Amino acid sequence: MPLSLPALQHDCAACSGLCCVVLPFDAQQGFGFDKEAHTPCMHLRDDFGCGIHQELDAKGFRGCIHYSCHGAGQRVTRLFGESNWHSNPAKASEIYSVFTRMQKLHELLRLLQIAVATVSNELWQKRLQREQDRLEQMCKQVELQNAVDVDAAVTLTYTLLRQLATEPAIVALRDANTTRG
Repeated sequence: MPLSLPALQHDCAACSGLCCVVLPFDAQQGFGFDKEAHTPCMHLRDDFGCGIHQELDAKGFRGCIHYSCHGAGQRVTRLFGESNWHSNPAKASEIYSVFTRMQKLHELLRLLQIAVATVSNELWQKRLQREQDRLEQMCKQVELQNAVDVDAAVTLTYTLLRQLATEPAIVALRDANTTRG
């Protein structure tokens, strides 16, 4: 039986602003200014909310509007509880490391979730769900602070998705959605 996967949607209200601290920003990619990794965004408030949330587009932060950690931020925040990067700077490196790995795994889980919803072939659905289960087990290992090979997970997941992309039903779906006028 497949594992119960976490909701793969971000919930900024349940997060300690991890994407606004851990990730680097690049002004040319729609983030208003360049920011180094592991540095809090200047607009991040003490309550971990965004000080310019209502003005993101107008202030040049389209990247923030479109970014999603797919639930990794709140998962890591919940894991560390009251001990966050701001209240416990000694734990910051550990929290950043867990978020970085969790964010990548959640991104892969989201891609697989989309694939499962798109594919009607039962064999492919089972293959995709097995990969989801494997990735969720890796997430649990990350929560336990165990080493996981995220790069290998990326390679395996993308290999599976590339194989899926050559399936006749997917090719037909893609062709139907890319009509040219």
